[in-house]
Amino acid sequence: MSAPFQTDRRTLLRGVGVTLALPWLESALPRRAVEPAPRRLVVIAVPFGMVEQWFHPEKSGSDYVAGPTLTPLDSLRRRFTVFSNLDHDMRGGHAATHTFLSGVKVADRATNPEGNLTLDQRVAELSGHQTRFPSLVFWEGDLSFTRTGVRVPAIATPSEAFRQLFVEESESEKRFAVAALSSSKSILDTVREDAHSLEPGLGQHDRSKLDEFFTSIRGTESKLAAAGKWLDRPRPAVDDPAAPGLASGERDEPYGSKLLEAWLDIAYLALLTDSTRVLTLSMPNCNWGLEGVREGYHPITHHGQREDRLSQLRVAETFITTQLARFLLRLENTRQPDGSSLLDSTQVLFGSGMGNGSRHSNTNLPLLLAGGRFRHGQHIDAGSREPLCNLFLTMLRELGLEHERFNRSTGPLSGLEFDEG
Repeated sequence: MSAPFQTDRRTLLRGVGVTLALPWLESALPRRAVEPAPRRLVVIAVPFGMVEQWFHPEKSGSDYVAGPTLTPLDSLRRRFTVFSNLDHDMRGGHAATHTFLSGVKVADRATNPEGNLTLDQRVAELSGHQTRFPSLVFWEGDLSFTRTGVRVPAIATPSEAFRQLFVEESESEKRFAVAALSSSKSILDTVREDAHSLEPGLGQHDRSKLDEFFTSIRGTESKLAAAGKWLDRPRPAVDDPAAPGLASGERDEPYGSKLLEAWLDIAYLALLTDSTRVLTLSMPNCNWGLEGVREGYHPITHHGQREDRLSQLRVAETFITTQLARFLLRLENTRQPDGSSLLDSTQVLFGSGMGNGSRHSNTNLPLLLAGGRFRHGQHIDAGSREPLCNLFLTMLRELGLEHERFNRSTGPLSGLEFDEG
């Protein structure tokens, strides 16, 4: 086989009595390899579920009919999958909603090899060192847990999130951060030495507990090391119409409707600047401040089929999915260096640890997954045959994390495929 055709500026055409130099061809220039876009995970969670007949389609497959709650997402239909009859087989109402991303109650974590480690924190463990913030938790801190059962605190206001993400620290703040990291490392060294001195006299059960403790220390050390390398790196600058209001605190609103918009703007900027690749946004109970919604979020979810409350809930839930659509469209319309959209490399999971707020049910959770390399555009009805952790296992594999299981999973979710190339 002949060698591939190559050109450069000195390549000449030689013909009968003719010698011509080729013009400068753009295609002849060496091409720089473009790194594939990093993969990301975003979770957007509501606390009280969604009205089932408005969210869950009756028909499965690609020709399902979307209910009123999903209507705002019509233009993105080919970019997401909606699920029915997936849950963690959990009971407890509000007391079980914290299991949404793990399938394990805090009280039962000791019976699970990975404790009640949540999906977002599992991803953060493996890829969080690549960004300034291994993970971010916004608004309400009730869903994210480390493998040692520690609840990850949330950043409470959009202005505080903006400050942490984009405002440079003063020199005194940087010196304090360096001193704090050094002090933390010294404390860990001392604690490790003390723990090791206990080992000779321990029984098997206590040794197991101590091993778990050492695992926790190693995780903390990794986080400290990751934090240290970012101390001297400048924070990214943002040029976005939303930035001034976020920075000043003008958008730290008392109403849930305004806050949801602000938090989603912050989430977009965090992804755009690659400040994090793992982000969880959890909505609390709130007053929506929407026309037609007079009562608080929690009271209207206890509608008992009362039309006055259902009408308010329909306004609130439609607003939520409208804002979700706005966020997804921003990701879809943002190009990355490799030519893909930000949504192509970002999984966005929307859902709740509660299925029906009126009945305090934790079954048939409202779930929608957008983005990533999944073959979307369908409604998957699991028919109560598979645990929700099967979906999480599939999501982890799409992110490039070769897992055999995740908490209560039994295998990858049937019917949800992705392109592995």
